[in-house]
Amino acid sequence: MHAIIPTNVPHRQPSAPFLSWLPLALIASVALAACGSSSGSSATIDRPAAQGGGGTAAENGAANGEAPTVAYTNSKFKYRVDAPGPMTEAADGSAAYRGPAERLEIAVVTDSSAADPNRRAANDLAGLKSTKPAYKLVVPLSQVSISGKDVAKFVITWTDGTNTVTGKPNDMVSATYYIARDRSTLAIVTYSIVANQYDPQGADDVASTFKWQ
Repeated sequence: MHAIIPTNVPHRQPSAPFLSWLPLALIASVALAACGSSSGSSATIDRPAAQGGGGTAAENGAANGEAPTVAYTNSKFKYRVDAPGPMTEAADGSAAYRGPAERLEIAVVTDSSAADPNRRAANDLAGLKSTKPAYKLVVPLSQVSISGKDVAKFVITWTDGTNTVTGKPNDMVSATYYIARDRSTLAIVTYSIVANQYDPQGADDVASTFKWQ
């Protein structure tokens, strides 16, 4: 017996709509993958850099978030300090680092005024009114503890010319400390920084690294 194969059943063809959108779907998938890869690369390359305070790389901070320091020992008066940059020593024994954002200036007095740091500080403070442009006293003369020693301190704001980048006044904050070795030797330590980066504890931290040897 032979099987009877019906001849009136039509052969099913894939629907035309399926064939028409399949190539388009493949093209779209490839395009989306390419776009995703491109956007990932541009996010890494085109990310804007963080804005700093205008100082050097050292002044804007090391990887741990704190500015690296430079150890300095004074050859004449035998003290050491961790400075925000390389100190330059003058013939009279004074020393200074003057960076674009931070400064450290140290003078040592050996005259009779060394015996009374508070009086010496008050006299210096009175003179700053006429020598520092836009002078303003923000922390009055007082006694503070630095490395376990009581020292005289005051803080002022002033303007040091014009910022060459912004064209605006270069506003500074200066904290000055009077650290005695004995009644005949007194160090005057002035730490200055641009006003928008000033941190009171940071200034005290710099002064606390000053040590007589």
